[in-house]
Amino acid sequence: METKVEYKYYRDLKHSYIIAFCNEVSEEELGGYKLKIAENGRIKKLLPVSLRKIDLEQLLYYEVSSMVSMEDRFSSKGMSADDLKCFLRELKEMLEGLSEYLLGEEGVLFAPENIYVNISSGEYRFMYYPFEGEKKTFAEFTEKLLDLIDHDDEEAIEISYNLCELSKEDGILLPQLVDEALKEEPVQEEETQRSELSFDEPDEFEYEDDDEEDEVYVEKKSRGLGTRSKFIFAFLFAGLVAAIMYVRMNFVLSEVENLLSVGVILASVGTGVVALFTGIRDLKKSGRKIYEERDSWEDDEDEDDYYDAPSYRDYSASYKAPIKITSSEKESVSACAAEETTLLAEEDSGEMTLYSRNADKTFRIPLDKLPITIGKLEGYVDTVIKDMSISRIHCRFSRDGEKIVVSDLGSTNGTYKNGLRLGPKVKVPIEEGDEIKIGRICFDLR
Repeated sequence: METKVEYKYYRDLKHSYIIAFCNEVSEEELGGYKLKIAENGRIKKLLPVSLRKIDLEQLLYYEVSSMVSMEDRFSSKGMSADDLKCFLRELKEMLEGLSEYLLGEEGVLFAPENIYVNISSGEYRFMYYPFEGEKKTFAEFTEKLLDLIDHDDEEAIEISYNLCELSKEDGILLPQLVDEALKEEPVQEEETQRSELSFDEPDEFEYEDDDEEDEVYVEKKSRGLGTRSKFIFAFLFAGLVAAIMYVRMNFVLSEVENLLSVGVILASVGTGVVALFTGIRDLKKSGRKIYEERDSWEDDEDEDDYYDAPSYRDYSASYKAPIKITSSEKESVSACAAEETTLLAEEDSGEMTLYSRNADKTFRIPLDKLPITIGKLEGYVDTVIKDMSISRIHCRFSRDGEKIVVSDLGSTNGTYKNGLRLGPKVKVPIEEGDEIKIGRICFDLR
């Protein structure tokens, strides 16, 4: 009997989990071969899973720490052709791992919300449910995949439509389907072009070697005595001069020894003075360099502090420019001065906007083009806010019918509505006047 798999998202201080409920699973299945293979982690591309018994409930814990679902990853920036090919290659590797242990793809949950991507490495992990449950076919998944594709990438569109067509064919196996979609003729052409280039244009590679030799030469040339070494040498030469003076004052020297001692004293004094002055000069230069770098860092931080709406528009110029009144306008201004002031209604764009309150600089995020994903990792989110309290992919604002909703995406420090922390992956409606707290930054919704 086919049943729907119920699961929820859970996060503790350091780990994130997907918890699947399996209370209706028989004891025979709980001790079966599929679960043991999944728990052992022998199939690398599957999410790590473990069976736990808590309060008389049977629960499967899938660890998804430092991962985001495929749906969350590509909702802002669609999948390119390279992303899609990488996904298909790892899907093929996962299928090969299953077949190695005599398992089929029946237990794989093919849905964008059940396939996870490691934020750091870009590796894909698949959720495997080892019991009889909800069947999510690959054909249904390919239709949902069309919504995640970058529609400006023609190659990605071609591959995704090819997947849809192949998945509808009768009798085709999933590994064969992936192989058909991964026909990489353009890559082979590039490799032949590279091989031709290696024979026809050897000079280019010789130039690269010359550049490497020049870099090594510059590095060797730049090596010399450090500032600390110069000061040490200065003190050593001073000690040598003091030792020779002590010998001259307490012992009777011959004429040759006398001349030799004088020469050593003069050479030591000269070398020590040079080492001392060059050490002082290098010390000043290094201090000046650190000061300049610190200024440049501060400038960069000032530039990165302000992030606007998804298109990063800059509205500051509209109110920073001073208003000037020319002489030809003075008469009209004086005539208008006696008239009664009329209160202008605020321009209503029909959409709400988030305004920050406690940030160093004002963040203004219009909610006009939804969905909008907020975080601090460029390339993964629509609006970047570089703050230590905000996760790489923190939260998302989207539309649910006629309402605007916010959902936390498993962030470390959470997302709050009017002081209440939102549950991970739970869509909560918001209204004008609400306070939305993202990390440590509070926003007013107006």
